[in-house]
Amino acid sequence: MELEIVEEYVLLGEKRYRVRVKGTNFYVNVSAQSREEALQKAKDILEKIRVDRVLKSLK
Repeated sequence: MELEIVEEYVLLGEKRYRVRVKGTNFYVNVSAQSREEALQKAKDILEKIRVDRVLKSLK
């Protein structure tokens, strides 16, 4: 599962990132101090909701 940061912004003084699973319309918004942390947080969230299984079933 490849992830890419689509948007980086500040909301109420908090740095936030919008992360997308490449080739899909799955997006995750996370708060993080760095791009690397944002990607890791997004990956953790997507693993918890088992997006990889959903993607495999769609192919």
